[in-house]
Amino acid sequence: MAHPAQGWLAVAFVRRPHGIHGEITAEVHSDFPERLTAGITVGIGAVEPERFCTVRRVRTHKGLWLLLLEGIEDRQAAESLREQWLFLPAQERSELPPTYYYEHEIAGLVCLDTSGTRLGQALGFAEYGGGHLLRVAVAGQEVLVPFCSPIVVRVDLPGGAVILDPPAGLFDGDAL
Repeated sequence: MAHPAQGWLAVAFVRRPHGIHGEITAEVHSDFPERLTAGITVGIGAVEPERFCTVRRVRTHKGLWLLLLEGIEDRQAAESLREQWLFLPAQERSELPPTYYYEHEIAGLVCLDTSGTRLGQALGFAEYGGGHLLRVAVAGQEVLVPFCSPIVVRVDLPGGAVILDPPAGLFDGDAL
């Protein structure tokens, strides 16, 4: 998901209506799902928030969120939200854990090894069930780097760089 309107982050993708009373199912795309609670205002839209609703009720069912939103009273209204993104206001960096980064903060940063040699450019993250992988563009190809210590030495947001200590073979050709 591309970085939406300033101050809002996509946290879920609306799949389909659930029942006949306006409830929707949404696939969670957030590391902080506890932020979505009754009473909070959410944005809904295809690329950025286009309409805003207050959450009346939220619960989970089979790994999905089931949401009831103010103004969405029946299945037909819920159907109009299908395949749109659900947005929450972005948290301030000071509210985040020290080693947590939003994908839009990482995408575009230069990746350097510990000696300062350019390895490539960060594209964002990928997940295949075993933890976050940093997607790095290298000579027209993509290298997946485990986003964990000790491989990721540090992220320097002000300096625009991710400092890596990759294992042998990850960037020198035999892993591409």
